[in-house]
Amino acid sequence: MLSSATLAALRRVLISSGAAAPWRQSTGLAARALVLRLATPSVRTISISASMRSPAAKSTTPKSKTSAKKKTTTKKSTKPKAKKPVKKAVKKKVAAKKPKKAVKKKLTPEQEERAEIKKLKEMSLLKGPTLLPETAWNVYLVDNIRGSSGSAIERAKALSTSFKNLTETEKERLASVGNSNKIANQETKKNWVQSFPPEAIYTANLARRRLARKTDKSKIYLIHDDRLPHRSGNAFTLYLKEQYSLIGAEKATDAMKTISGQWKSLSPSEKAPYVDRANELNKGSEGQAKTLREKGNQYWKEKLASPAA
Repeated sequence: MLSSATLAALRRVLISSGAAAPWRQSTGLAARALVLRLATPSVRTISISASMRSPAAKSTTPKSKTSAKKKTTTKKSTKPKAKKPVKKAVKKKVAAKKPKKAVKKKLTPEQEERAEIKKLKEMSLLKGPTLLPETAWNVYLVDNIRGSSGSAIERAKALSTSFKNLTETEKERLASVGNSNKIANQETKKNWVQSFPPEAIYTANLARRRLARKTDKSKIYLIHDDRLPHRSGNAFTLYLKEQYSLIGAEKATDAMKTISGQWKSLSPSEKAPYVDRANELNKGSEGQAKTLREKGNQYWKEKLASPAA
């Protein structure tokens, strides 16, 4: 390609030469054609470069593969990254606090005595089964106490007077009812006693003895149970049976006082035969009694510790 400066120089040479006009004309035409032919590629080049520079040409050109790849990569980049699973914080097990031991208050001697009496009453099984009236008077009292008016004492006094005025036939009828109730009560007592284990009955009788001593009661009502071992008595009991048959004629209270005084006056050597005989008779029952006492203490320990006790 010729530059513009070269074309201008060529044009000057042609004009300044002394050729004829016709030749000049033809030469000029040829030169112009040559110039135009030579100049055409440069113009095209300029026009192409101009089109490349214009913004409109950019919009018409097809998108290259690289740009498409870039877009695809950008699309991929726009996708949110998968979140990593967050590990839950594991709570540390806190060691359970040990409950504080309840501090027992120190009881006074009076409070200890009342607590022991309360415990003995529970162990004594004082609340037995409900029994029917067994005598004619009790049957009459139970049948009529609810229908009368006034206080309990006043009603009892009024019924006592009316009972005395009853006919013998009516009293016999009431006595017969009492005897029937007595037989029924024996069966009720037996069933009630057998509802407890023998060790509970054994320790209940021990508790009744201790309760009588603490409350200064002379009479002791023990629970009869055929399952319990029967002691033959101590040395004094054997001596009492022997001497009572000899005294015979005296009253029971007077006989007891006499025999008790005689026993106290005996020397140890004189008491020894009775002691040996009592030990021999009670040898088997002592082992059974010891076993029942141990079982009974465990029974009442668990019974009194339970909430339902």
